[in-house]
Amino acid sequence: MNTTLRFFSIFLLLGSVSLQAQFTKVNLDFESAYISENDALPAEVNLLFSGAIPTYIDRIEFNILPRRGAKAPLHTAVWQRPLDNSAAVYSLPVNYKLRPSSQYDIEVLFFRSVTSAQREELIKTTQNRLGLFLESQREPANRGFKWQEKPKRLLQGMNELLRQDLSNYRAGISASQSGLSALIALQLEKMEGLRMPADSAQAAALQAQEQQTLQQLMEGELRQIIGARLYQVADSRYLEDCPTEEKRGAIAVNAGFGGAYFSGNLDKELDYGTAPYAGLSFPLGNSAFAPRFLSNTYLGFGLFLQDFENAKDETLTGPIVGRPIYASLDHKLFQFVYLNIGATLLEQSNSDDSKTLLVRPFIGLSAKVNLSLSFER
Repeated sequence: MNTTLRFFSIFLLLGSVSLQAQFTKVNLDFESAYISENDALPAEVNLLFSGAIPTYIDRIEFNILPRRGAKAPLHTAVWQRPLDNSAAVYSLPVNYKLRPSSQYDIEVLFFRSVTSAQREELIKTTQNRLGLFLESQREPANRGFKWQEKPKRLLQGMNELLRQDLSNYRAGISASQSGLSALIALQLEKMEGLRMPADSAQAAALQAQEQQTLQQLMEGELRQIIGARLYQVADSRYLEDCPTEEKRGAIAVNAGFGGAYFSGNLDKELDYGTAPYAGLSFPLGNSAFAPRFLSNTYLGFGLFLQDFENAKDETLTGPIVGRPIYASLDHKLFQFVYLNIGATLLEQSNSDDSKTLLVRPFIGLSAKVNLSLSFER
């Protein structure tokens, strides 16, 4: 094996490992009515759906929906067969992370390619239906055109009819628009505003000319909407209440060293104390869904492991456990290293045996160890 080929092989291997690291594979075959032997779906990771399909399936549309039959999908992913690919398998990355301990509905639509003859027949049928719709919206008139609705409303109705007729079709990348444009409404408005000649033959010819212009406009736009590369639904699967895997709760144990401010300023008579501390921290956000800042920030609670002494040699301890306690926001600086900023609750003994509670700011650095917790249901 020469050096170039060896380098290329290593490159492909690293690419494969990288893809597997970024996506978790889930099997869904064309013949299956279940996912990966009915296992729970992986949560908090991007998914890679793959499986066996007939060679006539050229497009797959994968919709993730909230359970209970919601119409609007949370995410849609599409696989489209490359022109030079005749393999009986597909591989579809889904860049949508599912939440743990949840349930989703999954709709999978399988499409076959439409032939040129079938496309031409679809264009013709759709154009005829749009023409019949306009005829139903035309009021009887001795001369000219008069519509029951305003042209813009007619255009909305035509596009709604078009969406219904094409709901089982998908256009490839060659489709440049998804609905009839305002040019159709302008033509309808022009037709209604025409002043017809007194001669009936000339009036009929003018009406025929404008209708032909409308038909040409519609045909041209339909050819743009119904692209040269067209797919029709061949089969579908709807999987209800697909569960996701359970995830353990996250908690971190941290230990560090910090300083609490008592009084004074940096220029004169600064009074502060230092001590080691330990505690528990809880993340403010899930790293799979929250912004990076929130997923790297924790809410911490704990206690200092020894009492403080101020500049007057007075001991500052804490209530409840006999040590200063604290609450903090902890933000990740480096791997395992966090900056802690918060407040500590102190207890000071007075000469009359009374006690005074003090709240003072503190800052420190700590190391964290993440733990996983599992709770019985």
